[in-house]
Amino acid sequence: MCPQIFSILLTLLEKCCCDNLTKIMNSAGLLAIFLCFCILKFDSTVEAASIQERQSGGYDPFYHDCLVHGRHYRHGEIFSIPGYSHCLEYRCNRGGWSIVREACEVEGQCRPVGHYFDTGCRTYRCDKEDRGNYFYYQPTLVRTMCEDINRACRRPGDTFSKVLNGRRYDQCQCIVSNSGQIRYSCSSSVNGGRH
Repeated sequence: MCPQIFSILLTLLEKCCCDNLTKIMNSAGLLAIFLCFCILKFDSTVEAASIQERQSGGYDPFYHDCLVHGRHYRHGEIFSIPGYSHCLEYRCNRGGWSIVREACEVEGQCRPVGHYFDTGCRTYRCDKEDRGNYFYYQPTLVRTMCEDINRACRRPGDTFSKVLNGRRYDQCQCIVSNSGQIRYSCSSSVNGGRH
């Protein structure tokens, strides 16, 4: 690239009718070297930026914007990556980015990492798991309780009323397996019989 620029400058100087052609050629030579340096510097900046983009998630050497999956974000801007969970938010910081919010997405809601939450009579905790080159966010079941006739949560071993298969029972208990499955055991059906 540099020899081409130098050749173009030389051709322009030869066409110029001046007394101090040598002075101008020396100045042109310095200009050509400067231009070559600038072009090489720009090329290496672009190459370094593309390497950094692949490694740390994007860098724009002129504006310090973030380039993430083909989208630009301004320095300081908080964003979620389209196509991924909206519960993970990042902040653009001088070309790179860092996580500012991480949570599990459960039924469209974001549950922060380490926090407990209930869904029905089941209690979960949002866990963050390191899988080598990425993190995985998932709710982990930590407690299961049983639901009575009024949809209140009861501990395994408690006695309560429950409707099963359209029949009301007043003497029910439940057993919860290690995997969180519930099995009800009832007697004294209001309609008669045992379940």
